[in-house]
Amino acid sequence: MAASSTRQKLLSLIDDIEIVSKELFEALSTPKTQLRPDGADSVMLMELLVEKDQELKATIKTAEEQAEIQSVMDNLKIEVEKRDQEIKVLQKNLKDSETILSTAVYQAKQKLESIAQANNKRTSSEDLIKFAHRISASNAVAAPVTWAPGDPRRPYPTDLDMRQGFLGQGTYTDVSAVTRSNSQISNSKYRSS
Repeated sequence: MAASSTRQKLLSLIDDIEIVSKELFEALSTPKTQLRPDGADSVMLMELLVEKDQELKATIKTAEEQAEIQSVMDNLKIEVEKRDQEIKVLQKNLKDSETILSTAVYQAKQKLESIAQANNKRTSSEDLIKFAHRISASNAVAAPVTWAPGDPRRPYPTDLDMRQGFLGQGTYTDVSAVTRSNSQISNSKYRSS
């Protein structure tokens, strides 16, 4: 049989004390002429009442201890819920950090690949200077005369244009010849004017 709870013990003891008290009062209130043949009833009832009172006090003390334990448990449950919320926030932050880090690692790998590719296909600074001079000599740094704001054409070379040019094709030997011819055209323009 399952052990009874502290509450049930208290209620049972209170009922027992009530019954014993009633019997004791009845025994004490009856006139002495009508006393029962065994006069030890009132003494036994008093001893039983004292015994039940001691049991009640012990059970009340147990109930107080259990109430304190329950209070500690309730406080611990509240603390656990707080920690659970903090853990959930930390998990979310870690997941966000993981996403950011994986994106950063992916981008870093792409940049390293680009750097390795650039190192494999090096272009000398002289060729870059020659190409820049060619662009500036041919007035390619300015928008075409027919271009106006809102025009869908770009007023500068696109990536595709740059790849199809001298640097993109890897033919740098002709750059100096084109630059010279552009310089001659420019010089002839200045002479004629």
